Amino acid sequence: MSEFQAAWQRAWRDSEEYRRLRSPQEVYRQRFFTVHCHSDYWDPVFRQRWNFNPTSLAPNQVIIDRRIVGHTWCPRWMVTPSLIEADDESVWRDLALRPAYRAGIAAKRARLLSVLDSAYRLAPQDAWLAGQSVRFHLEALDVPHALEAAATCRAAAAWCAALAGLVHTRAGAIVSADSAFTVMRRAMSDSARCQWDDVVELLTPTEQEPYRTIGCGQRIVMAERLWWLADPLWRDPGNARRAEHDARRTEIALRLTTAQDERLVFDRARGGESVAAMIVRYGWPTYRTWLGRSGDREHDRYVQEELRGVQTPPYTSFEYALDRAHTVPTWRAVTDPFRAVPGDWQLAAEDSTGHPSATQWPAEHFKPARRLVALPDGQTITVRRQSFVEVVSALTLSHPAQLRSSERFDVMLLASNGPDKVDSLDRQWAAGGDTVRLRGRLAGGATLLAIEAAGPATTPLDARTRFGYAAPQPLSALAADEPAMSEIALLSTLDPGLLLAPTDTVLRNLRPTRTLAAEDRRLTVYWESYNVSAADSAQVALRVVPTEKAGALRELGNRLRLLDDPTEGVEVRWNDHERRDGQSTLAGPIPAQMRAVALDVGQLRPGSYTIEVEMRRRDGRSSVQRATITLLP
Repeated sequence: MSEFQAAWQRAWRDSEEYRRLRSPQEVYRQRFFTVHCHSDYWDPVFRQRWNFNPTSLAPNQVIIDRRIVGHTWCPRWMVTPSLIEADDESVWRDLALRPAYRAGIAAKRARLLSVLDSAYRLAPQDAWLAGQSVRFHLEALDVPHALEAAATCRAAAAWCAALAGLVHTRAGAIVSADSAFTVMRRAMSDSARCQWDDVVELLTPTEQEPYRTIGCGQRIVMAERLWWLADPLWRDPGNARRAEHDARRTEIALRLTTAQDERLVFDRARGGESVAAMIVRYGWPTYRTWLGRSGDREHDRYVQEELRGVQTPPYTSFEYALDRAHTVPTWRAVTDPFRAVPGDWQLAAEDSTGHPSATQWPAEHFKPARRLVALPDGQTITVRRQSFVEVVSALTLSHPAQLRSSERFDVMLLASNGPDKVDSLDRQWAAGGDTVRLRGRLAGGATLLAIEAAGPATTPLDARTRFGYAAPQPLSALAADEPAMSEIALLSTLDPGLLLAPTDTVLRNLRPTRTLAAEDRRLTVYWESYNVSAADSAQVALRVVPTEKAGALRELGNRLRLLDDPTEGVEVRWNDHERRDGQSTLAGPIPAQMRAVALDVGQLRPGSYTIEVEMRRRDGRSSVQRATITLLP
């Protein structure tokens, strides 16, 4: 094996020498400083001496760890998307070699595999032989023989299952990979699983502190929750992000049995833990540049003389293409998922045209099979029925990549209450720029809602939004004399007949956003009241005030009045018998009154406003709901 690794490294070194001599000076200069990311990298004296400003990197975000003095890594986005006689080596290691070397290396690998497989047939219980056979068949892009090697494994059950999971993951068979890794976890001892499911490397430095305080059993519980939330698309069977994480851990375990791989040092005494941490977070890089033998010598000298550190040549950059997605949410969302907001997931940084941008570096990422982008927040509301709660969600497929596509997207509304508990509520097909309105039934209680839009096979683009939602209980859970209201729904302008006698079909007019443009200041406010009958002659108050003043609303009398400054807000009051709002009653053990009011906010200044609706019965019992809108200039 060492002979093959030496041959591979020679071919790679020669390939990198060829590229280095042909690289533009500025590209080489950026890569030079990426390789030289020592502990003094951010020191102003260092930057002044070398006339270098590391604008593409950020301290405390990029440097993985310095468990061994002088042994640091600065993974980053690609310096340039174009490579000289090379391609994405995370897909196939040999793409790091010039094409002229690949056939010769493939022949040497085949000879190595012949020796490994012969020994493995005689000792299928040998974990090292099983692992190396799987590894090198995968590096030869020979998935069938890699699967055969994993199936032949007679070593520890957990290890054999991990090897099978690795092969399935690399083959793109995520469901099979999930099944294999599930078998692996079941075969592990509690302590081994706790170590395997440690997700500390996927968290930001501030998030790592509270995580380290919890015990082993709780870490396993939190890891299961994290992978539920990090699943790229709930509509797809299997969890591609978790499978990738398990595959990375398996690949690291394969390499920990050797002191040095083709280019990476995995020996713990020489900083191998930081190498493993980087791969757990980001996987195998797209490209790694090498500064040549002279660069290694200079680097060795600097590490030894300036930092008194450990020498670990060859020294390279670690560059990743922008086709990665960051699906692990904030730790706050993991600890309290049903209060998560869409912003707890930051899939990728983008420019104004919706293309991936190198402006942010996440705590982790992976390469999905298809590009994954974020949908806008939209508007989601619920109304209560006797035995269920109906949820209605509206948004526009407005991501620039969707607008550029001529295809239609398969859009689904999903609800999930935990790992492996996903319900499909509604489904529609829509084109980029279309507004979709999805409806479904919930049992009530806290849940996570998701809207996922999958492009067809010809359009490798998927989009999603995901958020926690506290749905109310059905009307059957409401006390017989307890007044209640639905959430406030903002609708587009209704025709007069529907405005006077609304039905629940008006929710087909749910606006896809709570943000109103300057030319769009007319809307309909819709809500439902429960246990408030027409005979109650309830008093209704509708207020619109700047959000920062919403806590100090003033009482202004019983009839239509404006605030002192009509550009600041408005309040309307009426009694039910005055019929200022349109009403219809949905009969049932607990009747639901559907109410709609046309509202013109054209006089209000741009900004954030709170709409508040309060209903008070003659017995003094009341119910209040609020919604926020934003008026653009």
